[in-house]
Amino acid sequence: MIRIGRGGRGTSRRTSWRDVAIGLALVLLGVVGAARWFDSTAQPVVILQTAGPFVAIGLLLLLVLTLLLRRWWMLAPVTVAVAVAAWISLPGWFARTAPDAKTDLTVMSVNLSFGMADADQVADAVRARSVDVIVATEITPDALASLEEAGLGRWFIEQVGETRPESYTGTMVFSRFPVTETTGDDPVDAHTPSLQPEVVVDVNGTPVRVKAVHVPAPLAGDTEQWRAALRALGTWRDRQDVDEAFVLAGDFNASQGHPAFRSVAAGLDDAHEVAGLGWVRTWPVVGHRMPPYVQLDHLLSRRLTVVEAGQTAVHGTDHAIVWAAYALPS
Repeated sequence: MIRIGRGGRGTSRRTSWRDVAIGLALVLLGVVGAARWFDSTAQPVVILQTAGPFVAIGLLLLLVLTLLLRRWWMLAPVTVAVAVAAWISLPGWFARTAPDAKTDLTVMSVNLSFGMADADQVADAVRARSVDVIVATEITPDALASLEEAGLGRWFIEQVGETRPESYTGTMVFSRFPVTETTGDDPVDAHTPSLQPEVVVDVNGTPVRVKAVHVPAPLAGDTEQWRAALRALGTWRDRQDVDEAFVLAGDFNASQGHPAFRSVAAGLDDAHEVAGLGWVRTWPVVGHRMPPYVQLDHLLSRRLTVVEAGQTAVHGTDHAIVWAAYALPS
């Protein structure tokens, strides 16, 4: 009887530690996941906000572990947490595109990483998708020369913007359609050292505004500027005529996990999310020990129908190219 009693107490102690371990894991994942709702410029919070997919995966594994260990009383809170993660994540896995629609405009964005991206591969991606407009950030004079030598000088008839030597601040917009530059002295551009040219593209008689985006990275000491640049993009969106079709294209240095980015994207179509591509990862593609885990490059649009979207990795840059095909409003 005594041995049985001791065994029972030992089993009880082991059981309680399992419950505590599951509870601690749930709290940790919950705290990291909840960071997505805090509009903060504290760099640790900004970094944690990119971990949403890992939280979802962790919660799913925790649910499996809870079932295997038969910790039934812990099953309810873990299931609730998984349900919340699914509510956040699953919409991005279901396409809402119009694949049968005629493509009228294809827009691409590439961060050339101080002009080091492989120009031939960029040109190949442009031709493969019959790109009409490309936004190229971190473009240098040498990168422009390489792109033109690779054939983009013959592919595009319009160029707007500037290169910057040995800098990440140069940005250019190339177009196969006639464009009218409308950059001006827009207050949205005062919050980033990078150029963010703006054009109106004449797509066979239909105007589509394209705004290049290059938000500062949320590095230590720069998170206030990062937040201000995103807030300014939201202000830019609100200033546009409600009937005007437009695309915001470029390196936002922010993901859906950041409240600041979701504020910009509110009411707009994020092409890759609309395409149901799930966990899209555009950074860091090459040049880092860590694998790509977050989408920093986006194509946000209004009054355009997303036909399809995707991304392409090229050598020389740690950002993937992103592209989207659109149908004009009828």
